[in-house]
Amino acid sequence: MKKRTVHYPVRKTIRFKSEEVEKLEGLLKKSAYCQTISELVRAMLFKRRLTINSRNESFDQVQNELGILRNELNKIGVNINQITHYFHMKAEPEERKFFVAELLPHLELTKRKIGEVYALIEGLKRIK
Repeated sequence: MKKRTVHYPVRKTIRFKSEEVEKLEGLLKKSAYCQTISELVRAMLFKRRLTINSRNESFDQVQNELGILRNELNKIGVNINQITHYFHMKAEPEERKFFVAELLPHLELTKRKIGEVYALIEGLKRIK
C-alpha cells in the first residue's frame, strides 16, 4: 500500500503505557484506512469515523462444513443421475425395480444431508 504524504507542521509528543500501545497497534491492524499510529490517534481525537475490519471466525467453520456438505450432495446427485439413466435405459420391469431399490438409500442420504444444511443455516441466523 502506498504511503500518503501529508505535511503536519506542528509536532506534539504523547506518552503511552505499553498496554495502550499494544491496544493501539491492534486497532491499527484492524483499521481499514489508517496506516500509522499517528494517523489512527488523529482520527480518534477528531472523531472521524473509524472503519475497523473484523473477522468472524465462527463463520469459517460453518463455511467449511457447508463446503463439505456441498461436495457430498454433489456426489450423491451424480449417483442418482447414473441410476436414473440406467433406469430409463432398461425396459424390463424387474430391472427397473432393482434400480428403484438402489435409488432409495441415496434419496434418504440426500434428505439427511439437506437437513444438515438447514441446521447450519439456522445456526448462521443465530450468529447475526
